[in-house]
Amino acid sequence: MAQNIACLIKFVEPQLKHDELDTEVRYLIDDLRDLDGMGQVRFDPILETREAAQVKVGTRFVAPSDLLVSILRRLRDRLYYKPLETWFLFQISDLNLQIQTDRADDLIDLMATAQSGLLFSPERDYLAEAETYSRTQGELSSTELDNLNLLRQRLGLSAEQAERLNARVVGPYKTQAEKHRYFDETAAAEFDRLRQMDADQPFAAKDPWPVLQELAENLALPVPEAEAIYQKHWQRYSDEVKLKAEQQATKTAAAARLATETKAEGDRQHQVQQAREHLEQYLALCRQTMASSLYPSAFDQGRLDQARRLRGLSIEEAIALETTVRNELYGGIESAAGVDYSRLRDLLLQQAWQEADMETEAVILKALNCDMQPVTAATVQRLPAVDLATIDALWSRHSNKRFGFKAQQQVHRAQQHIQQDDRQQWLAFQQALGWREPPSLFYQGYRPYHDLNFSLEAPLGHLPTWRWCCLSLSDRYRLSLDVMAAVIHHLSLCMPLDPAPTPAVDPAAPTVLTGGQTRAV
Repeated sequence: MAQNIACLIKFVEPQLKHDELDTEVRYLIDDLRDLDGMGQVRFDPILETREAAQVKVGTRFVAPSDLLVSILRRLRDRLYYKPLETWFLFQISDLNLQIQTDRADDLIDLMATAQSGLLFSPERDYLAEAETYSRTQGELSSTELDNLNLLRQRLGLSAEQAERLNARVVGPYKTQAEKHRYFDETAAAEFDRLRQMDADQPFAAKDPWPVLQELAENLALPVPEAEAIYQKHWQRYSDEVKLKAEQQATKTAAAARLATETKAEGDRQHQVQQAREHLEQYLALCRQTMASSLYPSAFDQGRLDQARRLRGLSIEEAIALETTVRNELYGGIESAAGVDYSRLRDLLLQQAWQEADMETEAVILKALNCDMQPVTAATVQRLPAVDLATIDALWSRHSNKRFGFKAQQQVHRAQQHIQQDDRQQWLAFQQALGWREPPSLFYQGYRPYHDLNFSLEAPLGHLPTWRWCCLSLSDRYRLSLDVMAAVIHHLSLCMPLDPAPTPAVDPAAPTVLTGGQTRAV
């Protein structure tokens, strides 16, 4: 027979007003009551006195323990859509689980624990005792194993179950010596990685201690012993970095002297030829300093400033040349609407796909002066062709032509060859892009925006999304057919595709609708 679980959920978000709290509590209860098996559960409000008024700040209820995973999944989804600081408390027999967070991912570990079944079995008590022993000295001694064997018999566990739990506690390294050796090797590898990452900028890389501390905890290796090993490697690394810094200073001084001598020699050349060569040299230095980064590092910017002064270039001339090289290497940011696309370029260079997608929405709405209102079929035609070409070129360049408006046009043209019916074309178009799943009798196939694939593993043309056409993203990423038709039509006018007998299509993308009859959007 399943146990009962007492649940308490309380909003502690300081920004919520009284009426907003009441609304959030009501929506929370509706979401939970909608779960299978929760229809008859009684939800009691949690009241607090604020400014001489009784305010609902949460709810408490009792539910069967086998519903815990479903409840946690629903709460996780709520935090995805609206990250409010919330306190969760779950009481199961003599066990209390509590967490305060506004991040959906923080509930994932709790879900994994609930799904493992350890919350409701004797294995939980055995595992807790074994972990206590293991973390003391980093291994299980003979006496501790004897105590655990007595506990196993009292809890009614088999020897095989106890052996499996012991192995889980100590991990693949059963003795303290083995754990010491493995931790020392891992720490050495981490510092070798640091040496490669910050060869030009000492101490710029992230300190590896937090991740090594987590490794020590996972190995059940006492933290003071792990920290002593870490400090040994850190001292050695620090000494090496200081030595390299001194050597680099010497090289920098030598480079400065060389630049001065070069300037003196160049002054004797013809003035016109000298100016032309200076421009070419500055362009080459710009390409070198920006070959792997959109903007030069502080050190390289210093080199550029020095080169500009040595070559007699004005600040305006240097900025124009740097802009030319930046556009050449990473894509231009021209705009007929006066919109700055530099942040979009930065995000795409970092392959921060979701942030770049949201930035795309922001710049498109700014180009249309829509005041953050969705683009409609009537207003999309006002998007300048120059701005569309800029956005498409940036997405295409930084995704190896997987993303962008032209990639989406290619997918649409492919669906025109496959689907005869106009409506079926648009539904298949969304499926091929991965924006929508095959519909069925009771499911229209719309996907939540956060469930879209913001990676290079996404289907051809999956990004950028057209969230700038959506009325709302609070529930589903959903586009109307008339807006999609208007966007494709406007793209075909501004960026016509080259004629091709067989348009390119992502082999992994679906091209045929499956499932039941699709209902109207």
